[in-house]
Amino acid sequence: MHLKKLLIYGFGQHEDITVELSKGINVFYGLNEAGKTTIQQFILQILFGFPQKNHQQLRYEPKKGGKFGGQVHLYDHEYGECIIERVKGKASGDVTVYLANGEKGHEELLAKIMRGYNRHSFEAVFSFSVHQLQQMENLSEEELSGVLLASGTTGADQLANVKQELEKREQELFKKSGRVPLLNQNIIDLVKQDQKIKEERKRIDEYEPSMKRIEAIQKEMKDLDKQEQLIKQDIQNLNELRQVSPLLEEKQRLESVIAGLDYTSFPNNGINRFEQLRELQLTNKASLNKVQQNYDFLIEQLQEEFDIEQLHSLKELVDRDSEWREWQTQLRQFERDIQTVKQEMNSQFQLLGITSSEQQQAVLQSEVSIQQEDQFQRLIRQMEEQDEQLRFQQRISNRLEEEIRTLSQKLDELYESMPTEDDKERLKKWQKEKEEATEAKVLLQHHGSSKTEQLVKVLSIFLAVISIILGIAQEKMILGIVGVVLAIAIYVLFNHKANTSNQDKQLEQSIRKLDKVRKMTQEMEQLEQSIRLYNDRVSLVEQQLEDKEIEQKQVLKTLSKLTILAEQNKEQLKLFLAKFQITGDIQPKLVNELFRNVRQLQLSNNRLMMMNDQKEQLIRLTEQRLQQASIICNTTCTVENLSTVVHSSYQQMLELQHSIESSLEKKKELQQQLEELSMLHDTYEEEILKLLQDANVTTVDEYYKAAEQYHQFEKMQFSLQQIEAQLQMFDKTIQTTDLSIEDINHRITQYNEHEKQLQLQKSILLKEQATLNAQAEYLLEDRQYGNHLQQFEQHKAAFNTNAKEWVVSKLISTAIQETLHQLKEEKLPAVLQHAEQYFKLLTNNRYESLYLNTEGKFEVLSVEGIRYSVAELSQATKEQAYIALRFALAGSLKQSAPFPIIMDDPFVHFDRLRIIYMVQLIQRISSEHQILYFTCHDGMLEQWEKANIIQVANLNNERGLTSV
Repeated sequence: MHLKKLLIYGFGQHEDITVELSKGINVFYGLNEAGKTTIQQFILQILFGFPQKNHQQLRYEPKKGGKFGGQVHLYDHEYGECIIERVKGKASGDVTVYLANGEKGHEELLAKIMRGYNRHSFEAVFSFSVHQLQQMENLSEEELSGVLLASGTTGADQLANVKQELEKREQELFKKSGRVPLLNQNIIDLVKQDQKIKEERKRIDEYEPSMKRIEAIQKEMKDLDKQEQLIKQDIQNLNELRQVSPLLEEKQRLESVIAGLDYTSFPNNGINRFEQLRELQLTNKASLNKVQQNYDFLIEQLQEEFDIEQLHSLKELVDRDSEWREWQTQLRQFERDIQTVKQEMNSQFQLLGITSSEQQQAVLQSEVSIQQEDQFQRLIRQMEEQDEQLRFQQRISNRLEEEIRTLSQKLDELYESMPTEDDKERLKKWQKEKEEATEAKVLLQHHGSSKTEQLVKVLSIFLAVISIILGIAQEKMILGIVGVVLAIAIYVLFNHKANTSNQDKQLEQSIRKLDKVRKMTQEMEQLEQSIRLYNDRVSLVEQQLEDKEIEQKQVLKTLSKLTILAEQNKEQLKLFLAKFQITGDIQPKLVNELFRNVRQLQLSNNRLMMMNDQKEQLIRLTEQRLQQASIICNTTCTVENLSTVVHSSYQQMLELQHSIESSLEKKKELQQQLEELSMLHDTYEEEILKLLQDANVTTVDEYYKAAEQYHQFEKMQFSLQQIEAQLQMFDKTIQTTDLSIEDINHRITQYNEHEKQLQLQKSILLKEQATLNAQAEYLLEDRQYGNHLQQFEQHKAAFNTNAKEWVVSKLISTAIQETLHQLKEEKLPAVLQHAEQYFKLLTNNRYESLYLNTEGKFEVLSVEGIRYSVAELSQATKEQAYIALRFALAGSLKQSAPFPIIMDDPFVHFDRLRIIYMVQLIQRISSEHQILYFTCHDGMLEQWEKANIIQVANLNNERGLTSV
């Protein structure tokens, strides 16, 4: 199996990219962040699915949006051409597989093509990186041997992981002297539950004694309750007596104090009313003083004079303020427009290259009439036509030059393919031999007639012999003589006198010549035809070349004439431009722009002069307005503050006028307020005098003293009423007791102590009764015994379940151990045999063998006969052993899993010699496995001679194109 093409729709930073792959070694080169790892992950995720969103592996969804996914085109010896397409859909993406026979499938067909391998099993054999090699540095000897063993036996690392998980689970279930594992906890729980069951059985036997003690306690409790009731009644009577004694004493004290008071009557709410009147009187007095001050100040203000003529003048200026503002706006606008026009004219002068003021004035006064423009346009059109003819003739000249160069190259190529002198000599020799063969053919035809002569000679002799025999046999000699004469006549007739032996030799040579010519006929005819065709082509190209050279001379002559005319027109153009102060060459097509700019300059100049006149007029009006405003406002006015000063002065005059009018109105109001406040002050005086008369006092101090005594009288009177109400709640007999407070308190203390002793006894009995009742009720309703039995059975069932799981795990781990042993015995030797060859190549035959010792650990044997454990080797040699085992394992699976090998810069830490040996090994195995090598080191590119180098950084610049 080998990958042929990668088509990326959108994956990480790559979008709309096609990568062509070769069957052998493919090197992906790019600096960091170029996207090499993205392409590697693209291959793995298209073949095995996108990771989940919460997975630690990245999904590489395109950052710029667009379609997520792509295609992998591959060839498999069993399924042929295949296209695997995976796009965003369900969790791992929607995959579609297209076969060359038109069949289409999904995950099931892809699983068949990938031979049932998932991503983990694929990466365990066919994919590794420099990080995996670097991790070997920190491994112990046992861990390192385990890694090498997993690298040499497919599936061994998965089995070892499963075995490790099972052993971990066994430790979680049971340890011989542990307490935390589940089975150990189950055993402890069973022992505790059995102890609880025994305790429950013991408590059940204590029920009957508890019931007898409960009856005795109830009888004792009744006696104690009767004694406590009697004590409580005595304590209650003593408490009532103790409450009444203070009330009687307080009643006597209050009655004696009330009898000594002087004032027992006072106006209702007298203090508040008096203070409110005093406060209102003071407030009214303050208001009266303030109004009087305002009235005096207002009288002073009304004595000032007011200029009504100045107000009218200021109002006129304010009304014409919009006109003033319009003048200033127009002035500013004129200044901006003048500045803008000057800038535009300067830009146009700079565009024309005119800097001095004399030249600028000359341009502004130059003639730009329609007649001048028409004359100039005719000159321009004439120059454009000549330029067009020049360009046309130049194109013809260039075309002829290119055709002549092409014909010359073609003629040189024909000369280079000229028939050799040997071919010509062979052709001449063959033509000569052909002529000789023609002569030999004629000779052969003549030899055919010679054969006839020989036949005639034989027949003549035969006829003579037959005639003689017949004559003797029939005894007619005449017949024999006639036959002999006839035979002689026939022989003489043909007159054959040639030498038979010389004719045979000549005949044999002719036949050989004919055969030789016949064999070389096809070759020589092709040679003759190629020479003839060559001569025809050379003649044709030479004739075409001669025709083109003649045509080129005519075109060059025409170009020369047109060039002279163009120079003359340019001189006329320069003379015309000098009128506009333009020197140097200028493109004809810019002349229209020149006319337009000069006209625009003249229009702008006229506009500038008109705006200057309008500006001067506005300046005169502005100065007149400033003089008028300064006189009216009695201050100097400028352009900047005129509006402000006029409005401010006008507003001040208005405010002064309004103030005078308001002052007159306010004067009337203040007079009315003065009258009202004076009347209110007299009313407050009368009310205060009335309150003093109601309290039977003449001064304010006596008024406050009377108020204080009346308040004390009301308070004591209220206390007496409360005491009388409280005394009515008690029996009158208690109010006449002779016991003192000390005697009452002493008796109450004795009764309380006795009551506490009774309550303590009751509390002890109640606790005992509650305990016995609880025990009895617990024994009657207790289900703990059944619960303990049920929990015991549950713990026993849990123990059986965990014990069964422990036994199953033990059996499986034992079976895995046997399987690993079988893998080591059966599959590992064949892999080690190839790994040993690879290891010898990578170490330049420094080590003879790589093997497993009796303890199941890897060792190597050096050429000196010294044995080393893998942990004793250098880091690079460990990595070489790991890589050798990986390559050997991949080679052993080439029939069942013929997948490409993917490497992510695993050799960057090797020295130069180790890299050379590694490249040799990779080139060796590339005949069986396709190699995909990812690197960011340009030095690695020099190591690959026939590899397909893919510049990853250029892929984004060649979207949709095949990488080279």
